[in-house]
Amino acid sequence: MKKGPAGDRPNFLIFCVDQQKAAHLGCAGHPVLQTPNIDRIAAGGTRFESCYTSSPACMPARATMVTGLTNRANRVRTNGVSLPEDIPTLPGLLASAGYRTHAAGKLHLKTWGSLGDTADPDVETPEENPERLIHWVNGTITRSPDHYYGFQTQDSAIGHVHYVQGDYKVWLDQHHPGAYEGYNNDNPGPLSLDPELHYNHWIADRSIDFLRKRAADRSPFFLWCSFPDPHCPFAAVQPWFDFYRDKVFDLTHAAVEPIVGGGSETMRRMGSGARALDRAYLHACELQTYAMISHVDEQIGRVLDALEQAGLDDNTVVVFIADHGEQLGEHGFMHKGYFPSDSHARIPFVCTVPGTATPGHVVTDVVSLLDFVPTVLDLAGIAQPEDPNAAPSFFARSAPVPASLPGESLKATLLKGVPPRRQNALVEFDDENVEVFDLLQMRMLITNEFKLVYYSPTDELMLFDRRNDPEERNNLVFDPDFAGVREGLLVKLIHELSRTESRLPRRIEGA
Repeated sequence: MKKGPAGDRPNFLIFCVDQQKAAHLGCAGHPVLQTPNIDRIAAGGTRFESCYTSSPACMPARATMVTGLTNRANRVRTNGVSLPEDIPTLPGLLASAGYRTHAAGKLHLKTWGSLGDTADPDVETPEENPERLIHWVNGTITRSPDHYYGFQTQDSAIGHVHYVQGDYKVWLDQHHPGAYEGYNNDNPGPLSLDPELHYNHWIADRSIDFLRKRAADRSPFFLWCSFPDPHCPFAAVQPWFDFYRDKVFDLTHAAVEPIVGGGSETMRRMGSGARALDRAYLHACELQTYAMISHVDEQIGRVLDALEQAGLDDNTVVVFIADHGEQLGEHGFMHKGYFPSDSHARIPFVCTVPGTATPGHVVTDVVSLLDFVPTVLDLAGIAQPEDPNAAPSFFARSAPVPASLPGESLKATLLKGVPPRRQNALVEFDDENVEVFDLLQMRMLITNEFKLVYYSPTDELMLFDRRNDPEERNNLVFDPDFAGVREGLLVKLIHELSRTESRLPRRIEGA
């Protein structure tokens, strides 16, 4: 990308995917997977090799992606909790500053319920929750609302892989009756659906339409292009399945020979990771995952081409990022949640900024999903949200708050290759829907050298040497040679938990 005109505020094109491992990119050195268009973004900008989600679950991670807050602060502590509407959001701040904001695809900022839901007076109304599936199934809502969490408009695709609702499903039924049956697949295997009718293609189409309109009015924009793939149950369109079906690839060592129970007492009590999963099943899941990612990459290419054709690429920041990763059998685990290992917590994060002095740069230092919002605001030249409870200037000076968001801006890293300052990441997960414990909580701190994991209520600690044990097979927490490391990381974990607490309501008087 070339540098935009001096003084222009940059546009933002954000490609978001659901549940993709950081290693699942061609530019990350994957030996089989082909992602030429994501690689194209990385070649012009920066790839963060050690970016960690704030929480390895969809709704908490996505709440962080739009608020820049931890889930203790934005109150989306786990899946099934809607983001409160009184918290400032990234698209809302941008819209207030004159940006045109739009979302195409998956948001998942409110609870979906299930396809088996029935009409219930206690269930949120369409006005209260336009993402609840039952409202679309019943036809009580046929168009997503405008002005939604700061997105002035949206084209929604609610769900993933084997079920989907929202504006996409309405379009599909109107223009291609019966095609939806092609999504009827709960097992790893190809879909019986025309690829041009798949939601990935539709999301790209809606994004391209938006870009063409922006070419006409030239107002700065923030486009959230969010694909529901490569989420389980792992089902790709036939052409991409055919592309990979005869490719030879090996499962990871951690998947083939996992540590029973993941080396964790908490996991054993939860009944997770008790055995190696079936190799044929894992191979099928992996193959479908490759096919799904390449399908998304193909659609990203279409949107990038449209960006260039509209003459908007000179001044557009382009990001590729995931909400969280996927275990895919490593350590005996599938999907995401409370596991201690990296596969579901480390995410792909690639960004190109016009005017960068370091194209093709790879950052190995640890960064966090918490850094995403501060970085975008800094690149846009927009101040972070002010405390709505802020006092008059006298009290504001007497109890200063240095910044309202806990993450750091990576602007200098993206433009000049300056190393990130914090070089650690806090990962949190709460699970309230478990039978073994009333509440299972995980708190994890990752530095460039080590990872410390804490579980409540078991009071279990785990410690891994990231550099010398990348598969996290050896828990060093009881090794006397690492006692100092353990205690130092515990202090850092406590510091990060304290530092990232909500600052609201803010004290403004002495009594």
